[in-house]
Amino acid sequence: RELIHALLERDRENQYLLYTPAPLDSHWLRYPNVENRVLPPRRFWIVRSLGPAVQKDHLDLFWSPSNTLPSKLPAKSIATVHDLAFIHFPQAYGSVNRLRSWLTIRRAVRFASKIIAVSEQTKKDLTGKFNLPEDKVVVIPNALPDSPSSVPIPYILGEYILVVGRVEARKNPITAIKAFALIAPKYPKLRLIFAGGLGFQSEQAKILAQKLGLEDRIQFLGFTDKKVLANLYAHARIVLFPSLYEGFGLPILEAFYYGIPVVASNTPAVSEVAAGAALLVPSTDTVAMSHAISQLLDDPELRASLIERGTLRLQNYSWENSAEKLLGVINSI
Repeated sequence: RELIHALLERDRENQYLLYTPAPLDSHWLRYPNVENRVLPPRRFWIVRSLGPAVQKDHLDLFWSPSNTLPSKLPAKSIATVHDLAFIHFPQAYGSVNRLRSWLTIRRAVRFASKIIAVSEQTKKDLTGKFNLPEDKVVVIPNALPDSPSSVPIPYILGEYILVVGRVEARKNPITAIKAFALIAPKYPKLRLIFAGGLGFQSEQAKILAQKLGLEDRIQFLGFTDKKVLANLYAHARIVLFPSLYEGFGLPILEAFYYGIPVVASNTPAVSEVAAGAALLVPSTDTVAMSHAISQLLDDPELRASLIERGTLRLQNYSWENSAEKLLGVINSI
């Protein structure tokens, strides 16, 4: 959404058709070179509705902000690949979803004129797994989502560490809970809050919290409204991002925006985004993770230093810059 907005703000030369299964809000249509094509919202929408519409409109170029391309394509197309999590963590996906992800990326790799990767790590994954030439994959990073100001929430959480993202194996909730358990006696008022949908391994995470006697201090909020999430960020002591694998890592940028220090795993894409503005630890090392958390809780100078570095790091990511790169790719092909 943000990238398309930034692109339309910049480009008055090309004509844009935005294909959707429901009408877009009027603010999308304030641009004179934009039309909204509303297609029947039926099952397999991309194949059954989008494919024929793309063919009928005789496009010069089609861009998918995901890795899924319709069945009918113009001679030139672009696909965006966010990560290859289904390859790195197949156990977190059902067999149908794994097969669908594999087929859609294989199709994108084969037929797209250019592939956009959201990080250097995703580009490395793509070129390595699919034997792609380096110049076919262009890195255009994500940026900060449209984050509202924080609003009051209907409960008091006190002091807490915040983990944002779906509670599933790839996000590594088990290690986060074990690391919290190591420091829980030292900080009796501190809590651990998970804000995100409950996925694969969420039940194991809840059971572990109970076994450790921490069920009253570890809270699973489930899917969280963005206004509530903004409030959670704004009042957290630390944002913990222990993921085992990421294509990017938006919660890191969100923490930087709200001025909250970050402890994160040292996986490649996370290290790429954080770039010295967070404490990075091995993703499965509970002792190192607990030590990093304690450092940030006890050392105000370290907190202030990381917050300052995070603010500076955030300046490297903007939708305006990413839209400029995307427009360059569009015009080049």
